[in-house]
Amino acid sequence: MAGKRAFGNPVPVSDLATEILDPVLKKRAGISIGLVQSWEEIAGPRLATHSRPEKIQWPRRLHEDDPFEPATLIIACEGMAALHLQHEAGEVINRVNAFLGFNAIGRIKILQKPVLS
Repeated sequence: MAGKRAFGNPVPVSDLATEILDPVLKKRAGISIGLVQSWEEIAGPRLATHSRPEKIQWPRRLHEDDPFEPATLIIACEGMAALHLQHEAGEVINRVNAFLGFNAIGRIKILQKPVLS
């Protein structure tokens, strides 16, 4: 059946992009594309327009039997939104942990820089 093309149901480009980008983001930034895509639901519309998750920084474990320590979520944030994010950090941590399904994040680090929508 050489030369015969298989046609199936069309696949949205966003699904293909997710499949391609998710492994890259996990390897480079320790973050899932799902977290980035759901940021507005997690942070709320007011914070989400001026911030975005950049990276999850896991503490180094010297030995395999070292106890689990939660990671730091690094968030890029613009100007005054950083102050709002700092005040709501506890709630954002709880929402991110609920999204991930376990207590993965213990603290937030805020980087003040322009956020592109």
